[in-house]
Amino acid sequence: MSRDSNNLPPPSGMRYGLNDDLPLKEMISYSLQHLTYFLANAAILPVIVGGYLGLDQLGLASLVQRTFILCGIVSILQALWGHRFPIMEGPAGLWYGVLITLATSAPSLGKSLDVLRTDIEMGFIIAGIVCIFIGVTGMAGLVAKVFSPLVNGVFLVLMCLQLSPAMIKGMLGLSRTNHMVDFASLLAFVSTTGLIMWITLKSKGFIQSIAVLLGVGCGWIMALILGISPQISQHSPQLSTKPEIFAWGTPTFDIGVVLACVIAALLLFSNLVASILGMSAVTGEPLKPAMFNRGAVFTGVSDIFAGLGAVIGFIPYASAIGFTSMTGVASRKPFIAGALLITTLGIFPQVGVFFAAIPPAVGNAVMFVVFCLILGMGLKEFAKVNLTNREMYIAGIALMVGVGVMFLPQAVFNNLPALLRYLLLNGMVDGLLICILLEQFL
Repeated sequence: MSRDSNNLPPPSGMRYGLNDDLPLKEMISYSLQHLTYFLANAAILPVIVGGYLGLDQLGLASLVQRTFILCGIVSILQALWGHRFPIMEGPAGLWYGVLITLATSAPSLGKSLDVLRTDIEMGFIIAGIVCIFIGVTGMAGLVAKVFSPLVNGVFLVLMCLQLSPAMIKGMLGLSRTNHMVDFASLLAFVSTTGLIMWITLKSKGFIQSIAVLLGVGCGWIMALILGISPQISQHSPQLSTKPEIFAWGTPTFDIGVVLACVIAALLLFSNLVASILGMSAVTGEPLKPAMFNRGAVFTGVSDIFAGLGAVIGFIPYASAIGFTSMTGVASRKPFIAGALLITTLGIFPQVGVFFAAIPPAVGNAVMFVVFCLILGMGLKEFAKVNLTNREMYIAGIALMVGVGVMFLPQAVFNNLPALLRYLLLNGMVDGLLICILLEQFL
């Protein structure tokens, strides 16, 4: 029975509480609104990351399909049996950074992108098992203490700096076949970036929440006018297809990739905690320790699904707090309906093929805007710290070593074993490990 029918006020100023029923018209309206929110967050970035991982257009289309399906399934699992809040689970920006970093460093290790993709499948599965173990044993609080604001800040800043050359190349239209500035790509990039920033800064409410979707749409139209939009590839005439297990191939083990995936999964615990705390405050639902542990378990389940389904790892979106606050609807029912809709869209290959044709310049513009915000999040982490000489030494050493490694020639460590080469050539990982060790022992 709905809360309204009992004449009880909704919690925290919400129009509808977590367990409330909605009238049919409102149920349909809010379900479609949730679907739009899912699309805005899940449709664009997998295509960009898939390009770095060496997927062709049909491979990208299949990746979008699987992302839609698992995005809906994992969100429903969390809403029903995990933390039990209407928080969308979608591809994580942090995972994008880690996977693109792995892809850009793979050639220096003599690793093909085909093998790297199967390494990533195994990395996700092992990271998921670690998260489940942490949730079952109730160790989420201990993990959060290791990944302090200082560690998080160093990691986020180094990740953005390491990825910036790739995004600048995308801005200028540089590729394996083009080594000169492409002014059409530059125009599309700058226009898309400017529009997304303008919508984010000047608008409010629902329009602000779909800034990326609107920016991509306008940028895509401009790319079509400029003649730089790829043509949509031919696809299977089948109306629907089942998701493919291990679509990138049989999983393979690489200790460096596994280490990167486990570290990223642990870093994302802070996002899980923040999402639960924020949604509890918005909905008025009392906090319980079991929420965090159940959330950690199903975050691990989602990572395992990401490995099985060969998709980018998922994360609870903290932006769902603002979305729920804006609409005043905390009910799980339209949220679950929206998740079912995004899962249903993933069954149809035509949907994936459509999104796979996003122009590279437009996709890189989205990445650029996203990682500008991630860099800002890293700076905010530093603002939480009392920067005494100790903290400045830790952050300074970690950042200088990490950035310094990024400028070293790839051949410097060729005489070392593969694991050491991976660690020493990856400035992001080097800086993170140094920061953790110094903070624990200095």
